[in-house]
Amino acid sequence: MSATAILRTRIDPRRKARVEKILDQLGMTSTQAVNMLFAQIERRKAIPFPVAIEDNRDIAPPIEHVAAVWGAFDQTDFSHLDKR
Repeated sequence: MSATAILRTRIDPRRKARVEKILDQLGMTSTQAVNMLFAQIERRKAIPFPVAIEDNRDIAPPIEHVAAVWGAFDQTDFSHLDKR
């Protein structure tokens, strides 16, 4: 086994207990979970889940509407406009 480094972090003890209970059900330790997280960050060169400053729920519906409209355009025959 290669050399290891020690990572110390502060975390709410209630969160730690809740997470360790979940990890135990998954058959994992906190150390294994942190190693998996670090491996994914290293592989992706990014955090492996969305990180945002604010909630974007107010933006999603307009984007979904625009996507639906553009999707309808994809299904429309515009060949009659080509008058070359």
